[in-house]
Amino acid sequence: MDAALTAIIGQQGVAALYRRSLQLCASAHPRLAGTYDSLQASLDVTALNSVLVEQSEADALFFGQVLLTTFYELLTTLIGPLLTARLLRGVWEPSLSDTPSQENSP
Repeated sequence: MDAALTAIIGQQGVAALYRRSLQLCASAHPRLAGTYDSLQASLDVTALNSVLVEQSEADALFFGQVLLTTFYELLTTLIGPLLTARLLRGVWEPSLSDTPSQENSP
C-alpha cells in the first residue's frame, strides 16, 4: 500500500493516514487501545508485525481488519472511491497462487 500511495499523496501523507487510522481505531475500540498505543506514530510495518504476533489469532485478525478498513475509508474520503480502488486493487485482490475457498460450478 505504501508503494502504491506514495506517488499520489507522498510518504508523509501515507504516514499521516496511518497515524490517523490508529487514532480512530483506538477511540472506536477501547479494548484494543493498548495495542494501538504500543505502535509508533510512523509507518513501521515491523512494529505492526511485532504487535500482531503478540496477540491471539482472533485479536490479531480483528486488529488488522479494523486498521485496514479504517485506512481504506480515510483514503477514500481524500481521493475518492474509484481512485482508491484502482490504486489498491493489487493489495486487496487475492494472488493468483491462492486457491479459492469454494468453487461454484454452473
